Amino acid sequence: MKETLKQKVISEIKERLAGDFEIRDEKDDKGNIQIWLKLYNRKDILHVAQIIKDFGGRCVIISAYKKDDHHILVYHLDIDGMLVNVEVELFDNKVDSITPILDSANWTEREFKEMFGIELIGHPNPKRLFLDESIAEGILGEYMPLSQAMNGAATCCMWEKIESERHKDEH
Repeated sequence: MKETLKQKVISEIKERLAGDFEIRDEKDDKGNIQIWLKLYNRKDILHVAQIIKDFGGRCVIISAYKKDDHHILVYHLDIDGMLVNVEVELFDNKVDSITPILDSANWTEREFKEMFGIELIGHPNPKRLFLDESIAEGILGEYMPLSQAMNGAATCCMWEKIESERHKDEH
């Protein structure tokens, strides 16, 4: 049954997406299926969200991280236990909100907007979740990117950054 669902979802993706993309699927030793999709047209995330909705799926979470001079988002979407992971690179720091299609994306979109300063186009309620309005959006990325902290580099890198700033102030 999951194999049939996978084939239907892949078929819809191939039929509905306007831009270029890469797609692959994998199955682990327990039979869990994942689809991996890399979009080259960021607007195609709206088509993918609609496909997920049409199959009764939801947004589980969206991972955001910085690579070189731009951000990458990875949407982790679920359809009846099958994960659809969608990568989108943001070269202008803007992305269309999928919350109007999948309300389950609301919190996580607002979180990456607040933490990384990524502009959400068309989000119905872009209010902050955690940080006071007086703090600049994306400020945390200036101090310690979460991806570095999660890799255990926080203590060393943070100390080096503090020392560097201190020496700049002294000169």
